[in-house]
Amino acid sequence: MFPMKERFAVGVANADLVAGQQSLTLTTPISDTTTSTSQIIPKRVSNSCANWENEPVATDGNCSRLAQPGLIRCHGGINNLQRLNSKHGKLLPVRQLLLCGLPQAAFNRLGELQRFPQLRSLTIEYGDFTELTFDFPEMFHLQAINISWTNLTHISSRTFKRLHTLKILDLRWNQLIQLEGPLILPHTFQQLYLAGNPWNCTRNFKWLLLQPDKGRLVADRDELICTDGKYKELQMMLVMHYKVTVRKECESHEELRNCTCLMTYMHKTYTPHYTIICSNLQFNRLPSYLPVNTSSLYINDNLISDVSPLRDNPHYREVVDMQLSNNRITNIDILEDTYWLQNFRMLNLHGNLLRKFQVYALDNALEDNPQAIRLLFSKNPWHCTCKFGMRLRQLLTKYINIVPDAYNVTCTYSNGDELRHAKVLSLTREDMCNVDPVDEWFMHPIDLLNCIFASLILLILGKLGYDYYFYRYHGKVPWIVLKMP
Repeated sequence: MFPMKERFAVGVANADLVAGQQSLTLTTPISDTTTSTSQIIPKRVSNSCANWENEPVATDGNCSRLAQPGLIRCHGGINNLQRLNSKHGKLLPVRQLLLCGLPQAAFNRLGELQRFPQLRSLTIEYGDFTELTFDFPEMFHLQAINISWTNLTHISSRTFKRLHTLKILDLRWNQLIQLEGPLILPHTFQQLYLAGNPWNCTRNFKWLLLQPDKGRLVADRDELICTDGKYKELQMMLVMHYKVTVRKECESHEELRNCTCLMTYMHKTYTPHYTIICSNLQFNRLPSYLPVNTSSLYINDNLISDVSPLRDNPHYREVVDMQLSNNRITNIDILEDTYWLQNFRMLNLHGNLLRKFQVYALDNALEDNPQAIRLLFSKNPWHCTCKFGMRLRQLLTKYINIVPDAYNVTCTYSNGDELRHAKVLSLTREDMCNVDPVDEWFMHPIDLLNCIFASLILLILGKLGYDYYFYRYHGKVPWIVLKMP
């Protein structure tokens, strides 16, 4: 990119052309009715700050006026800039100003640019300043500004508002992360360059598409690359395209018009993933439509009681994260053996009206679903009968790693004629089944019968083994065989 920057510098240096004459590198004609074409700076004159530290005046932070009329170069400071601007008390015309390695303290003094009323091009490179602490003063001849290779991280949208003839602004290769919004520029402005900055595409750059008259001014918009963790190395225009697309889709459907629709991330195959947020909007049912590639739906704090769209509606097939806390859901058994239950990633049922569900169905689904990472059950009025309570406790214990609120899941259970409330994981079988530990065997005849049958089986097997041994080594059959007819 260095050659491109040098070409830009040459272009702004050639601002002194006759009316209608074009610059060597800029597509914008920059006119000056008082200067002839014979005054074009030869290409051998460098207008770049490359290797500026090696200049003799750099050690003192001074400036020098080149043979080229109206061109001043400063290195490491602007200590003698005012002296070079006048001679014998008379102002000398300065049309081009090149500032290299400008420190923060010196840069703050650039508000004095009004001392150069004929200035047409300004180049600032390799400065250590991080922000423009001023807005450019009102100027009527400045047509091109190049601020590059600096530590600039922030710039106000009003910074260049009073530069009435500004046509080209180059802000490439700085440390800009975001813009507050589209820059306020004169109506005759033509080209803005922004590439090479570490843009954070989680910020609002949708104006590049939503305001075409502003977006078209960014000449290198297709070269803007995101560097944030979510969209790293993706083209900004691609990211903004999908952000605008999902926003327009939601606005075009009545159910989603008041929802917030965001792009969560983009897969390496350039497939976007959307998050739809419809919480606290008085929904009494799940939306019948969701944009394609919606992976997360937040619909907490509503009045929803039916989750059948997760089973029947194809728009929910790719939704892996469902946030349904604080609704009125009473039954999730309809999700048994469904594609959604076997492929979900997160299901939040906190704060609903669930009392029971088919534990085996959820257990089987979790066995077959390796991507399930979060399941929330607390703040439901669970009722722990002997059978359901034991199975629920086993489920919470088995999947405690993906049920972060397992220790807060509570239920009511009967203790005689009294209803009690306790944490499921703290309850025992005696609690939920209303069993006295001392008399437990009286209360479970099936278990006692199982023990009797097991003992009889062992006895029969032992007798069979004994008879076989006796017959093999003594040649006698069991006496009962002799008694048989």
